[in-house]
Amino acid sequence: MQASKHRSVTQKHFIEYIFALLALVLATAVQAQAWPARNASIVVPYPPGSGPDVLARALADRLVTTTGKPVIVENRAGANAIIGSETVAKASPDGHTLLLVDRLTLAVNPLLYAKLPYSPQQLTGISTIASVNLLWVVRADAPYKTWDEMAAFARKGDAAIAVGTGGPGSVHHLSLELVKRHLGASMTHVPYRGVSPAVTGLLAGDIQAVITGPETVLEHIRAGKLRALVIGADQRLPLLPDVPTLKEVGAPGDLLISTYFTLHAPSNTPKSTIDAIHTTVAPILGEADFVHRFAGRGLVVGASQPSNVEAGISADSARLTKVIRDAGIRLD
Repeated sequence: MQASKHRSVTQKHFIEYIFALLALVLATAVQAQAWPARNASIVVPYPPGSGPDVLARALADRLVTTTGKPVIVENRAGANAIIGSETVAKASPDGHTLLLVDRLTLAVNPLLYAKLPYSPQQLTGISTIASVNLLWVVRADAPYKTWDEMAAFARKGDAAIAVGTGGPGSVHHLSLELVKRHLGASMTHVPYRGVSPAVTGLLAGDIQAVITGPETVLEHIRAGKLRALVIGADQRLPLLPDVPTLKEVGAPGDLLISTYFTLHAPSNTPKSTIDAIHTTVAPILGEADFVHRFAGRGLVVGASQPSNVEAGISADSARLTKVIRDAGIRLD
């Protein structure tokens, strides 16, 4: 009788344990599916109308439709994305304040500034949102028609090629430093306050080349005013099928650094919340209409795992540390 009673008690405890475990699993699942629980915001550390801003607003609109909760975009531009990045790094880690940023800035800002108001470790990656490959663009009347001809002209050194970029420490500037090292040629860096003014300078003849994404130069290339000599991509761009890749011209494929726009949250955000955001965002980035909408701007839309975002930042930092130091680039 005692043994039978003991078995009943044990079975009762076991059943209670199973029910408690199931309740915990269900509660976790419900919590993971509840994002966003209230109004959410995507902080963009660039001005309205910029590529990342347009991307963030399109994503926010789809999130509103998908989740039924308001998702707004906040522009916190300035200081090489530091202002917006700090805002999110110091936000409540509940998944309701996110950052959409050029991943490269999180890798190189600690190398460009002696002191930052936040630590990159205060942010954690959620997903890649889109990427864009850079072009080396010249005027249509330049004395060289191909990358090899331009390289030979630059090495000859009769006249320094002035290259416009989006500013000191930008992805365009760092790409220029990589190209200079590869070619062993002297080129003049001409920083502008963004790539659009640099393209204007190229059209006016103030500079001889510009490094930029397709969107700012596409119409000028099609109009015959500018010529793209090469693109830093694995494959030719459908928008510009006649432009060869770096590998096709015999150069390292990563001389022109691809830009990755990535989504981040404060680093103490629970993994279940990160997973919930990723699960909500990733299907949107796979929608044919969403992908097609940005393909015309030269953006390749697509999700990645959070670990890929973090690995990319580490790889960027490791690769560019010496480049930045050798070139003496500081933004303090």
